[in-house]
Amino acid sequence: MDDILIIPSWEEVKPEDRDKMIIHIDPGTAFGTGMHETTQLCIRQLKKYVTKDTELLDVGTGSGILSIIALKLGARHAVGTDLDPCAVPAVEENKEVNGIPVEAFDMMIGNIIDDKEVQDQVGYEKYDIVAANILADVLVPLTPVIVHQMKKGAYYITSGILDVKEEVVKEAVQKAGLTLVEVTRQGEWVCVTARKD
Repeated sequence: MDDILIIPSWEEVKPEDRDKMIIHIDPGTAFGTGMHETTQLCIRQLKKYVTKDTELLDVGTGSGILSIIALKLGARHAVGTDLDPCAVPAVEENKEVNGIPVEAFDMMIGNIIDDKEVQDQVGYEKYDIVAANILADVLVPLTPVIVHQMKKGAYYITSGILDVKEEVVKEAVQKAGLTLVEVTRQGEWVCVTARKD
């Protein structure tokens, strides 16, 4: 995290921060600034697994922060889904201020858990990484669905999980046939990373 700085677009970059990766995220109405522990946990995992060939699916993309960071880390393409239509202007604005090419990051509104149309549009067995920084209660029904979007060998990076919900999410991951890779923690928050073998 230390080499990534997340600031609003109106804030000036201090001289000592100039060699960092600067990500501008303006706190929109519905989404945070990117400084939340769960966002930081996900970013650390993205730094480990993103390559130049990465196709990323970002479920509950919100401001688009995880997709934008993955693209800045070198990922080839990102797709974000969200239930909140407010995510569309937020993502557009954040793509623009961060110099993300339009075609590098696609966005769709809808519920991937139970909407076949969204699932079809997102596509099957095509993602190297699926990131989902949402609540544990959403991750449980999401996990068995999202395995179909993942390639063999793909990583599933999840957070938004309070420590009391860690076991529930780990169980959902294993039930869906994924292999638990790592559990990382910050404060009372947990990030569960798994792989599709």
